[in-house]
Amino acid sequence: MVSFSIHRRTIAAGIGLTTAVALMMAVTAFPAEAVVFTNPGTITIPSSGQATPYPSTIAVSGLSGTTTDVNVTLTGLTHTWPDDLDILVVSPTGQRVVLTSDNGGPLDVSSVTLTFDDAAVGFLPDEGQIVSGTYRPTFGATGNTGFNGTPPAPAAPYSYSLGSFNGQSPIGDWSLFVFDDAGGDLGQIAGGWSLNVTTTAPSISSFTPLTGPAGTVVTITGTNFSGATAVRFGGVSATVFVENSATQITATVPTGALSGPISVTTPAGTGTSAASFSVTATPPTITSFTPSEGKVGQSVTIIGTNLTGATSLTFNGTGASIVVNSATQITATIPTGASTGPISVTTPEGSASSLTSFVVRHVRTITLDVSGRKAKGKVSVNDGFAACAASVPVVVKYDDGPGGFTNLGSTTTDAQGGYNVSGATGSGRYRAIASTFTTPSGDICNAKKVTESK
Repeated sequence: MVSFSIHRRTIAAGIGLTTAVALMMAVTAFPAEAVVFTNPGTITIPSSGQATPYPSTIAVSGLSGTTTDVNVTLTGLTHTWPDDLDILVVSPTGQRVVLTSDNGGPLDVSSVTLTFDDAAVGFLPDEGQIVSGTYRPTFGATGNTGFNGTPPAPAAPYSYSLGSFNGQSPIGDWSLFVFDDAGGDLGQIAGGWSLNVTTTAPSISSFTPLTGPAGTVVTITGTNFSGATAVRFGGVSATVFVENSATQITATVPTGALSGPISVTTPAGTGTSAASFSVTATPPTITSFTPSEGKVGQSVTIIGTNLTGATSLTFNGTGASIVVNSATQITATIPTGASTGPISVTTPEGSASSLTSFVVRHVRTITLDVSGRKAKGKVSVNDGFAACAASVPVVVKYDDGPGGFTNLGSTTTDAQGGYNVSGATGSGRYRAIASTFTTPSGDICNAKKVTESK
């Protein structure tokens, strides 16, 4: 066999450099949407027979849909007589494609990288110099008997088109069988091999912007978007998305979205972005409220943005009972103890306060007792807002007949709202009046008048 190898080398020596250059294939870039799976382990090729390992395998997972394109790359092929090589790739479903059989003649190859792609311009040279590049699977013409590998490589029939893999599921173990069908020469595939797989399932190549709050419109670019049934941000479904074309979708980041990959689902499967979309906080805002003032127990409508999921609403710090009507409206009941000041709202995304104050009107009651030559009583506030009961000016009047009510006296309530005016006498009507006033904080303390007959 050694003498035969020398004879083949002698024949090949007449092939010139010009011929070798003319046979060089242009490198074709992988499709942007393809997913690459690699086994970088070295494949050692003996002087004859099965390479080690035999086969070399790649497990394909994480893809959905069926295959539409497969390319195979051999990295770092070295051999002293490449014409001896038969290389076969077998899919998980049993399709068998010969990548090369008896090509390159006796011309040594050293650390070349070969990509096999049905879309390549040309074939490997039958007897010429093999150089790194992209080629179609090639059946050598001179004396070729096909793939001569031994079991466990599957038997014929074989295909020389990678399109034989199309329409099948790519999931599972792919096998590469490398066989030397002559003798006297050695080699290896130092960098192992890789599969470049494209399926009918959608794929996402990019999206913009890369970050934003709920409500942000994101443009998603990729492939196979036709018939999209769902778009998700960190696993949370977008309620609004538009399929602009088979390669572009615009989607609105949903409320509650989580930072993470974006995914697009079609009837053929789901494609997920390699990069993550970062969801930023969407704090609420309060733009207005109506009415602008009111008393405890009254309903107030608050208008704003991003109010969904509100966990609390306060009137100047006092918590209120609320109903979240929508993302832009909350209905609240003015709580006991409320005072004039801003309305504030809190959601899981943050907090916000109104720019203007809501004015609280406090309803008061006043009692009057004119026994014991005294006109005495108490001013009380129904909602417990003490500032409208303490230090309140009180005027007591007496109805003395035709002249109408005349002042009996005036005073100011104590810290508990009590008052006491001397000089009450005789029968008739007495009137106590706690005047309306506004506290320094802006609360309105409503007037209250009590008339009592003797």
